[in-house]
Amino acid sequence: MAVRKRFNRALYEAYDAAAKDKLVTLLEQKGHTIVNTEENYYVDVVSQKDDYTYFNEAEVKVAWDGDWPSHWAEIRIPERKQRLLDKYDGANGVLNFYIFRKDMKQCWRIKDTCLTKESLKEAKGRYIQKGEQFFHIPYTNAELIVLEKENNNG
Repeated sequence: MAVRKRFNRALYEAYDAAAKDKLVTLLEQKGHTIVNTEENYYVDVVSQKDDYTYFNEAEVKVAWDGDWPSHWAEIRIPERKQRLLDKYDGANGVLNFYIFRKDMKQCWRIKDTCLTKESLKEAKGRYIQKGEQFFHIPYTNAELIVLEKENNNG
C-alpha cells in the first residue's frame, strides 16, 4: 500500500477553487472551450481546442514563493495522481498538470508523458511522510507560464 499524506481540507479549501478559476482563465486565453469543471475526483477542468479534448489538473505548491528557486531541480507531483494517468491513458485527449505558485502569478505546465514509472520515487521534505512517493519531473521538462507580471515598483 502506498504511503500518502492525509487529505488536508484546509489547504484544499484555501487553494482549490482559486487554482481552478486561474486555470479556466488561462485555458480560455489560449483558445480552449471549457467543457466541465465539476468536482468528480478526477481532473479539475476538461476543455476542448482544435478537435482535442484536454484533461487539466491544477495544484498549488504553497512553498513556491517568488521566482522558482534555482536549487529546486525538480517539480514533484504526488503519486496519488497516478489515478489520472490510469483513467485517461488511451483516451482521445491530452492530460496536463498545472502546478501554480502560491500567489497564482506563475505555473508550470507538465505533460502526462513526463510522469513515468522511472520518475516515481520517494521524496524527502518537512511535510513528506517517510516512504511517500512523487513523480520527480526536471523543471527543464516543463513549461513555465507567467500569468501576471511581477510589480517590482517598491
